[in-house]
Amino acid sequence: MEYKINELAKIAGISNRTLRYYDHIGLVQPHRRKDNRYRFYDSSHVNQLQHILILKEMGLELSQIKELLLEINHEKRLQMMENHLQTLEQKRNRIESIMKTVQSTIQELKGEITMKDQDKFKGLKEQLIQENDRLYQKEVVERWGESAYQQSKQTFQSFTKDQFDHFNQLATNLIDSLKKVITDPNNTLLRNQVYQIHKEWLTLAWGGNYQKEVHFDVVEMYVQDERFKVYYDQHQDGLAALLKEIVQEQLLTNR
Repeated sequence: MEYKINELAKIAGISNRTLRYYDHIGLVQPHRRKDNRYRFYDSSHVNQLQHILILKEMGLELSQIKELLLEINHEKRLQMMENHLQTLEQKRNRIESIMKTVQSTIQELKGEITMKDQDKFKGLKEQLIQENDRLYQKEVVERWGESAYQQSKQTFQSFTKDQFDHFNQLATNLIDSLKKVITDPNNTLLRNQVYQIHKEWLTLAWGGNYQKEVHFDVVEMYVQDERFKVYYDQHQDGLAALLKEIVQEQLLTNR
């Protein structure tokens, strides 16, 4: 089937201007009739445009998409779509879990039900666990084994409301203390405070099983692995390196 530019734009839910831009940069170039230079799109363009819009939704830039389309084959495209579907299903499950928590909270506020404290954080904890799975599972399992990761995962699942609140508050206090050390780097009390907060935070995450050697390696990973480094440095540049420096110096001093 053939489509004019306005017809394909309407089907795809984009503007004519967007399609013209895609033509200009070589992403989706319509056929042109030799007699009157009339532009038209066919089913191949429909499939190509759909793929482009999906890749955009996945967070890719147009320059990345153009490069990818030049080298991708049917098998790679299928695998990419299957992986994206899995990601979307996980996202949907997280949203549905949080929606159930919000719905129950509304019912409780209306006096219709009484929620258990654990249920109030079920969706939020599951979201945190799934995000940790996506970002860190492979790294943690490779370094410390599957059992260590599963123990940490079970710990999150069993957190009470107070434990969950305290765990999140420790993370906030850690960032605040690190920022204070930036302004007062030789303050030994502040540096020790950072170490103690991070030690308590890790001990909670590990289900009460604290190990100095692992603590030493963890903060090393915060600097070496960009995923961990970004978490701290998004609050202020250099926080990941500072945390590593403080923890390792405290561990070495207290041996």
